[in-house]
Amino acid sequence: MPSYQSSRNSEHDPSPAAPNAYTRLRSVTKPHFCAPLPPPSYLGIAACKMSKRAAPSSPPPQSVMPSAPQTPDRVSEESKPTLERGMSVAAFDGSFAPLVRPTVRREKPWYKDRDYFLAGWLSPAIWRAAVVEAIATSCLAYASLLAASTLVSYNTPRIGGYIGIFNTILLAILIYATSPASGGHMNPMITFSAILAGICPVPRGVLYLCAQLLGASLAGGILTGVWGEEKAAGIHGGGCFFTPSVTSAGQVFLNEAAASFVVLYLAYGVGLDPRQAILFGPRLGPLLVGASLGLVSFASSGIAEGYGGAQANPARCFAAAIARKDMSYQWIWWFGPAAAAVLLAVFYNAIPPHHTDNQQPKERQHQSN
Repeated sequence: MPSYQSSRNSEHDPSPAAPNAYTRLRSVTKPHFCAPLPPPSYLGIAACKMSKRAAPSSPPPQSVMPSAPQTPDRVSEESKPTLERGMSVAAFDGSFAPLVRPTVRREKPWYKDRDYFLAGWLSPAIWRAAVVEAIATSCLAYASLLAASTLVSYNTPRIGGYIGIFNTILLAILIYATSPASGGHMNPMITFSAILAGICPVPRGVLYLCAQLLGASLAGGILTGVWGEEKAAGIHGGGCFFTPSVTSAGQVFLNEAAASFVVLYLAYGVGLDPRQAILFGPRLGPLLVGASLGLVSFASSGIAEGYGGAQANPARCFAAAIARKDMSYQWIWWFGPAAAAVLLAVFYNAIPPHHTDNQQPKERQHQSN
């Protein structure tokens, strides 16, 4: 068979030995879409051309980037507290985790909404959140009372300031740790006020209250075993105490109610107001709530001798009472925060964060006319 060079030299040779058109075609085009055919075959040339026309053109390679999982910033339904990644979260308006609050507003007030009172009693997600709330409340009461007993044993005159700093850090960390799973209340005062304010449905709120009471009881029982009855009696309730000969029960109740209202107002303002997440971001809420309680605890710790100051958490004082086996004056630590919760709920319902000014559209309409 003649070589490629010889075929080019004899391209115009009319002799029968000259290469045919197929050889010249291969030397120029070098086809890739068909297998080599027998040299002197015009039928093969036609088949090769047809195979080229029929061969689909392969699309240019595209860089395939791994698609990032898309997680919604907010959850829209209370009955389905689950993100697209499959993580269960406590999605309700009273949560200290603002990015998982429902975005759908109720069309009527909470006290006229039947589902607000009935929907969710048998929800497994709410029951799981209540279990988390019980554990978190137990941890809060145990660690807080244990720190108070440690400071008492040091016999330091600055115990009020130390307790305020400790409560700030402890409460902030626990809210960060608990708010995705349960909302991070850990305080019957917060839960009760959230129910009355219309941001915590009744089934969730009642289960949370029972869970917080159970968690406080567990913490008090553990502290009894850790301290012993004699030392538990000398702890003075971890701050939940007063001397009746120095301060009257009415004065303590008034201070507890006023201080609890301040804590609630600050907690709602920096942690539960939906506008805060938009204006300042959702990251600082738990830290500021802890700072609110710490500042109020420090401010009221030196009011009178023999008085531990405002506590603003009935569960903590209930745990201390169980540890001491003394339930006297428990009504102060419960009804004081409850009165503050009612006042805050009235204020919140009168001026909700979603209210609109109806006077402004009327003024604009009057100007347009």
